Amino acid sequence: MTVNEALWRQPATVEFYVDFETVSDLDDDFACFPAPGGQPLIFMIGCGQLVAGSDGPVWTHRTFTVEALNNHTTHRIEMDPMRGPLVARVFDLYASGEHSLKSITRRAYELGLRHPRADRKMTKSEIHRMFQRLIYTGDFIWLGQRYKGSHEPLITHDTFNRVQDVLAGRTTGRGRHQKCQHAFMGLLKCARCGCFMTAEKKKGKYVYYRCTGFKGACGNAYIREEALAALLGQVITPIQITHEIAEGIATSIRSSDVTAEQARCDALAAIEQRRRVVTSKLDRGYEDFVSDRISEEFWTRKRQEWEAELATVDGERARLQQPRPLASTTAAKILELAEEAEFLYKSQNPAEQRRLLETVLSNCTFDRGSLSVTYASPFDLLVRGNETGDWRALQDSNLRPPGS
Repeated sequence: MTVNEALWRQPATVEFYVDFETVSDLDDDFACFPAPGGQPLIFMIGCGQLVAGSDGPVWTHRTFTVEALNNHTTHRIEMDPMRGPLVARVFDLYASGEHSLKSITRRAYELGLRHPRADRKMTKSEIHRMFQRLIYTGDFIWLGQRYKGSHEPLITHDTFNRVQDVLAGRTTGRGRHQKCQHAFMGLLKCARCGCFMTAEKKKGKYVYYRCTGFKGACGNAYIREEALAALLGQVITPIQITHEIAEGIATSIRSSDVTAEQARCDALAAIEQRRRVVTSKLDRGYEDFVSDRISEEFWTRKRQEWEAELATVDGERARLQQPRPLASTTAAKILELAEEAEFLYKSQNPAEQRRLLETVLSNCTFDRGSLSVTYASPFDLLVRGNETGDWRALQDSNLRPPGS
C-alpha cells in the first residue's frame, strides 16, 4: 500500500505482522484454533522497516512461515503437533543418504505426511524446500544474519547439515549418490548419545553396525547385521494378531463406518431442513416488504441476519455433502499386515525388512545388544492389545495412520 504513504507512515517505523490462510468454514468457532477441522493453518510472520537509501528512505521487509502461532504462555513458536514428528522423521530418513528426493517424497506420503493446507501428497519441490528451512533447527535468518530462536528445535543442527550435504551431493547415498549398501543404516540411533548407527564391512564380507561417534566415544557396542536383523525381528512379533482378532476389529470398524455415515446423513437432513426454514423466512420477509407490511429498515436488518445464517448453513451443508472416508478400507490393509507380520519379515530380504520396520516403527535405539522401540500409530495399539487383551482402543481408533 503506497497511496499517500507519507500521510500514514511514520519515518523509521518497524512493523511486525502475522498473516494466515483464509478459513472457508464460516461455522467454525475457532475452539481448536489454529487447527479448525483438524487441519493446521500456515502462519506467515514478518517484520518491515524503513532504511536509509540513496534516494531517501526505502521500505524493506522479511518474512518466514511457521506452522503455529506463538504460545502466549511460553512466548515461543510451537511446531504443529501432528506434522512436526512426521517432518522430523522425514529429515532423519533423508539424512541417512539412502533416499533420493523422489523416493523420500514417496516415503513421506507413506508415513502420513501431507501438504499442510490440503490433504494431498507433497510434491518433490515442496519436500526440497522443506529440507532447506533452517527454522526447524531452532535458528532463523534475519537481514542476512543467523539468530537462535526461542522456540523448541524440531531437528538437530547435525541432521540439518547432513540433509544439506545429501541435497548438494556431498554424501554417498542413493539416487544421484552411491547406491545403498547396508539395509538398516539410518534406521536406528544410539541409545547412549543419540547419534545414528552406521555400518561398515569388516574382512570384506561381514557387516557391522556401530554408533557414528559424532559426539565422541559413548561406549556402545558393535553388532553384526545378522544379529541385528534377528533383534529387529523380535520387534515385529508384538504387532502380530490372530485372524479371529483381526476379524473382530474389522467388524467393529465396519459397524462404526455405518454408524458414522448414518449420523452424516441425519445431520445433512437436519441442515437441509434448517436451510428451507431460513429461505422461507427470506421469501416471506420480502413479500411483507413489497406489500408495505414492514419498513425498509426492518427488512434490511432481518435480510442481513437471514443471509448471514444462510451462508453459515450452506458452509455446513457443503461439508456434510462430502462422504466420510471409510476407515474400514485403511483398517483392512493394516490388519492384513498385522496378521502376516512375522511371516513377512522372516521371508523378506534385508531391504524389504527395512521397509516393513519403517512402516511399524517411529523410533528405534540400540544399546549394547538390546533395542528400545516406539511403535508408530496404530501399531502401538496392536502391541497394547496383545499385552492387555483389551482391543477396545483399537476398535475406537478406526486404525487411521498419522496424517490420514
